[in-house]
Amino acid sequence: MNIKPDCVACLLNQSLKVSKLLDLDDVTSKQILDNTAQVLIDHDMSYTPPQIAKAIYQNISDISGEDDPVALAKERATTEALTVDTSFIHSIHDALKLSVIGNVIDFGAQQQFDLNETIQSHFHQNFGIDDYAAFEYELKKAKELVIIGDNVGEHIFDKVLIEHIKKVYDIKVYYFVRGKPIINDVTVKEAQVLNSCAQIIDTGVATPGYDLAEANTESKAIFNRADIVLAKGMGNFESLYQATERSVYFLFIVKCSVVGQAIGREVKELIFKKG
Repeated sequence: MNIKPDCVACLLNQSLKVSKLLDLDDVTSKQILDNTAQVLIDHDMSYTPPQIAKAIYQNISDISGEDDPVALAKERATTEALTVDTSFIHSIHDALKLSVIGNVIDFGAQQQFDLNETIQSHFHQNFGIDDYAAFEYELKKAKELVIIGDNVGEHIFDKVLIEHIKKVYDIKVYYFVRGKPIINDVTVKEAQVLNSCAQIIDTGVATPGYDLAEANTESKAIFNRADIVLAKGMGNFESLYQATERSVYFLFIVKCSVVGQAIGREVKELIFKKG
């Protein structure tokens, strides 16, 4: 999914947010914003938002000296997610809904949502698009499932989802993570908590979305052969939607008008779409 004009403002705002998170001085913050603007000038409308975000965050790291500039936000998100009582989750469908609600934990999103408020307001709402029946049918015969992770904090609820799936089905689960820190996306470091229920796969991807052009040989082989691929979050949607011939289930909450327009749904809707 290629960048739209609205994405330009969103990416500039992300740079400002990171500068504030790092408590940078005005001169350094201005330098980051200038570099972000130049990256946006240098990339035309044929690029995806995750591809441009990769270049922007590399510049932020170079200027700030921080390899993981959003580390503090990731720590806070994990702490918040671990406080959520998940005892009300009784089925795979419940776990899918909690997992997608966890997708509101997104430092890079155009619009920010409160996690606990969203659980209260959205858990008993229907998905805007719900392809669970197809997913359940495929699970019954599947031997391998890939879940492409998205944000730190959200990954705590992905663990709940995997555990509920494995209670019912004898299935091998691979959990894909980014190859290096990018925004607040999950990497091998944060994903260790899932070792008990999934095999963690470092995809080698440095974009905030599973970009097939960047993916390493191991992850692409698993991606291509797995019976089911479930991609979490808008970054993975932007990277994979209409970019691969294999079927992919997309699980995310609509957090911006650009993605909402692409699938004909409204901001804040829960999406479980087979694409």
